Amino acid sequence: MKNFAKILKIHRFHFLDKQQRFVIQTVTLTAGLLVAQLIWQDYRFIMVIVLSILSYLLSAWSLKEDIVGIEWLLLFILPVIFTASVSLFYFLLPGRWISRLITSIIFAIGTYAIVRAENIYNVAAERSIQLLRVAQTVGLLITLVVMFFSTIVVYSLRGPFWLNMAIIIPLTFILALQSLWSVKLEAKLTRPLFIYSSIIGMTIGEIVGVLSFWPVFKSSGLAIAALFISSIYYSLTGIAQQYLLGRMFTNTTREYIVTFLFMLILLIISTRWG
Repeated sequence: MKNFAKILKIHRFHFLDKQQRFVIQTVTLTAGLLVAQLIWQDYRFIMVIVLSILSYLLSAWSLKEDIVGIEWLLLFILPVIFTASVSLFYFLLPGRWISRLITSIIFAIGTYAIVRAENIYNVAAERSIQLLRVAQTVGLLITLVVMFFSTIVVYSLRGPFWLNMAIIIPLTFILALQSLWSVKLEAKLTRPLFIYSSIIGMTIGEIVGVLSFWPVFKSSGLAIAALFISSIYYSLTGIAQQYLLGRMFTNTTREYIVTFLFMLILLIISTRWG
């Protein structure tokens, strides 16, 4: 009887390890995204809120070991906003299952990649880990996807410039905050993190406001504008990250500036001014 109890205890201890929880979270959220397409349009926004809350709860469950302090906030910013942005973008797609299926696959891959990256952040906050650089790269890539989808959703609303700015500024601030925090994984939110995140948020918000008057939407559509905004986020955040790490080398800075200039030229070329 004692042996049976011991075996049962061991079985329960190993029940649903992190990898299994990651898979369950990915499958559950992806299934929810697909179900959102089948419900009435009046309830789709509510479904986005439900999926976002569910994303936080599942992420907390998947990463429940050793989460302390500000990690309860910063570790879950990206999975929640990624879920919300993809869900809203999902409703803008044409009513063809192939488009929605491809988006769902991208969402599943992104969700799994995020939770793996956040797990590395969680571990690296306590001790040094070699995979941290990989996690930071994945986190930045997913954040760029979020910026791309979010920009398309905001501009699709066809609202006034001030509304676009009112949405993008806090969104970018929050995303920049977690991107910059992931560089050093400090136990507290420092003043430089708030200052640099605010600068990034205000800068991108103002550019989004300017692009609200840009004739780009008459020609190449929203994709170019979204790529341009994403490139600005990449350049500003990349420079801020390198500064926080004390690696503000000329070659590194030049890379971000060239990326910005390339996308600016692409934006101008693709715009019909007549």
